[in-house]
Amino acid sequence: MSDTRRRVKVYTLNEDRQWDDRGTGHVSSTYVEELKGMSLLVRAESDGSLLLESKINPNTAYQKQQDTLIVWSEAENYDLALSFQEKAGCDEIWEKICQVRVFE
Repeated sequence: MSDTRRRVKVYTLNEDRQWDDRGTGHVSSTYVEELKGMSLLVRAESDGSLLLESKINPNTAYQKQQDTLIVWSEAENYDLALSFQEKAGCDEIWEKICQVRVFE
């Protein structure tokens, strides 16, 4: 997949409140049967392995920061961020998140 709009870096916040780079890949929003809902999936650019599988939860406080960053918490001490290469990709995924939050 050479679609740069969906190219992202995945970050998690560590105990020192620093962002750890978990890898670069391509994000999609897709229905995941096991999670019973629309989810964000990030597949690694290098080998196609799954870097992130996160159900879009209507009760989660997602934040869009600057033009290319989406940040949220999955658990009490588990913060995630997607840093997009392009604003268009960020806008596209943000729209998907907003749709789930409206319809669920």
